[in-house]
Amino acid sequence: MSDAPAPNPFDDGARCFIALLPDAASIETLLACRTALADGMPGAAHRLRWIDRAALHLTLRFLGAASAPQQEQLVRAMSDLSRPLHPLATRRYGIWPNRARPRLLVLELARDVALVELADACESRVQAAGFAPETRPFRAHVSMARLRPGCAFGELPAPPPVLAFDSLSLMQSHLTQPAATYRELHRARLE
Repeated sequence: MSDAPAPNPFDDGARCFIALLPDAASIETLLACRTALADGMPGAAHRLRWIDRAALHLTLRFLGAASAPQQEQLVRAMSDLSRPLHPLATRRYGIWPNRARPRLLVLELARDVALVELADACESRVQAAGFAPETRPFRAHVSMARLRPGCAFGELPAPPPVLAFDSLSLMQSHLTQPAATYRELHRARLE
């Protein structure tokens, strides 16, 4: 038997966020949306980069640099946050920040009391772990594609009516080229 400490899965100072992960059926729905969007904008295809299947998520709270103790505290808090969440209605596709300066193609979700309550509870746990309060309003969305300058769109199709999420995850983000990569540090089922 070794007296060596267990390896720490957390990188001190890692760039982290807390996310809701779509269930398998919703991932397939998002991939079908991607196909419908691409079919409706053939000229824009070379000016966008689709988000990888494994990277599709709804960010509840971006954290930035998180120490290993903060990450451990958030993992403990996730059991309190993981509660059932009904399927969430979508609102529309959006181009952020705007069509004049397109950077992201997103699927916006409709305002939902249960989702806002979960985001508020998440914010409370994040502040208890020593993070500064979030100053921006919560805007529920799933990023679909990163857009390059000059990417133009016509009319965007109707979104799917709902998406379902089955897990809450503490994620680590690595800013790499050509796209950010994510590593799941901890997952809690929504039950």
